[in-house]
Amino acid sequence: MSQTFLLEPDIIAAAENVMPDLNNDLVLAKNFLKQQCAATGDTLYDHLVDVVHKILSQKPPDVVDSFEQYSWEVKQEKFRPNFDLLNDIYLAPPQLAIVHRVDEMFRLVASKNQKLEDMGEEEQELDLEEDNVKPRVADLIDHNYYFREGGYGLPDSECYAVYIALKMLAIKEPVSTVRFFGKIYGTKANYYVAETDLTIEELDRRIREFEMKDMPGEGEGEGEGPIQEAEEQKELMGEGEAREEKSKEPVPPKLPPEPVSTWQPPPPIPVERPGQGVNKKVYWVCNQPGEPWICLPDLTPDQIRVARLTARCMTGDLDAEVLTFPPFEGTERNLLRAQIARVAAGACVSPQGFFTYGSGEEEEDIDLEEGGGDMDFNPNPFYQGHTLKDLLDPNLTYWVHHGKHILKQGRTIWWNPNAGMEEGVEEEEDEGPPPMEPESGPPLFSPLSEDARVEGLPAWTPRCSSMLAPDRALAVLRSNVWPGAVAYATTGKKAECMYVGWGLKYQPPNFSPLQLPRPQDEYPIGPEVMEMADPTFADEEAYRIAHLPPPPPPELPGEGEGFGEEEEEEDE
Repeated sequence: MSQTFLLEPDIIAAAENVMPDLNNDLVLAKNFLKQQCAATGDTLYDHLVDVVHKILSQKPPDVVDSFEQYSWEVKQEKFRPNFDLLNDIYLAPPQLAIVHRVDEMFRLVASKNQKLEDMGEEEQELDLEEDNVKPRVADLIDHNYYFREGGYGLPDSECYAVYIALKMLAIKEPVSTVRFFGKIYGTKANYYVAETDLTIEELDRRIREFEMKDMPGEGEGEGEGPIQEAEEQKELMGEGEAREEKSKEPVPPKLPPEPVSTWQPPPPIPVERPGQGVNKKVYWVCNQPGEPWICLPDLTPDQIRVARLTARCMTGDLDAEVLTFPPFEGTERNLLRAQIARVAAGACVSPQGFFTYGSGEEEEDIDLEEGGGDMDFNPNPFYQGHTLKDLLDPNLTYWVHHGKHILKQGRTIWWNPNAGMEEGVEEEEDEGPPPMEPESGPPLFSPLSEDARVEGLPAWTPRCSSMLAPDRALAVLRSNVWPGAVAYATTGKKAECMYVGWGLKYQPPNFSPLQLPRPQDEYPIGPEVMEMADPTFADEEAYRIAHLPPPPPPELPGEGEGFGEEEEEEDE
């Protein structure tokens, strides 16, 4: 105890005379300077480091006089976005994948152009002869400039990427012409749509495949006779054995005959071959520029019929299931193709005279029943344009449709369902189905003034791009039937149409799906199938009491004794 008591004054004196620790003081000072500001989160230590770094990098002559200016410049730089340093920008994996795809697309198109530049004229001609014809890609950048003048179109960066993607499509796929059809929005992803014409070789190949599908397979009937006879014998033997077994069993009660459906499906309407009708053009889609283009399948008349009766937004997934009534045959890629065909038929317009018939024929001279009516049309080289006043005429007589009308059958060329039946009964004049009148629609190049009105409004709304500079203005048409479909025309020789929307047609009333048909009667009404009410407990009890066995008769007195005496006498 005494030793501890003597050491306490020595410890106190040593604590009072301790030497300063420079390292500890430096750490405390740094911590003090690194205190963050509550408003901005900056620290004085970081600010001083940045100021000293700036002064040492520039080495001004009068540091003391310009110290405050350097401090102010450092603070200003913190509020400026640092977009010049690419290393500081973080790209998420999906964005990085898009960048890689776009870069690969740019390199492919650049290498193709460089190859053409390095080749001589003779080599280019030989290359074009081998590859048939160089694909013609519509100048989307030029057309988009005029669409932007009218208030529509794509952003410049997106337009450039799509234009390069169209060039990539022309390089990779067997197409002769490429045009940007439009953009269709989806709930998860969007579709960029390209409209193309196939090369002659590719079109012939697809036509041969289409004809092979319709032809029956060879050798289907060979070798079927003996096998079929053996199967019939087996069936007869099985039926005989079953009859013998059934004869031993009790005969079940006779039931009414099973109902037979009286509904008959309509005759299947043949599909238009590739390069004809609704399948005249081939459409390719992709979700992002740089992704591989996917070819959409050909259309069937039934798919167009069901697409007219439904309203469904796209999802962005071509393999998504389509649940509608009536049931749709196919996935979203088929529905997308049907909607594109409907938009092309109703919203592809151009100034009068911009296109002309390819063969010089008039539509009235072609017999629709013989498979005609699907004429080619090409840009008119002698088109000189119209005045702005004519293009903006509210009657729209100077604008025409260059998309072929789709009939109710789902075809552009009418097909007679009674053609085969009429041929079979030519000799019997009294019998046979009555002749059907062919369906008809508006002819090609019909003016927009004949379009049906929508709730009292015209089907198209014309507008001038600028009222301040009429010499540089252009006419823009906006569709009220297909929202998102627009077209422009200048006073010169430029005109184009585009669709950017959801792929849905405008409907004045709210959309209501088609009602289900009334179910047919299963059985004819009769006592065998009539529904009866279940008996109650009182009814069952009354039925039980009514069907009880009768009680035994009561015994008369004396009958039992006499009977016993007789038996005794007989025994004696």
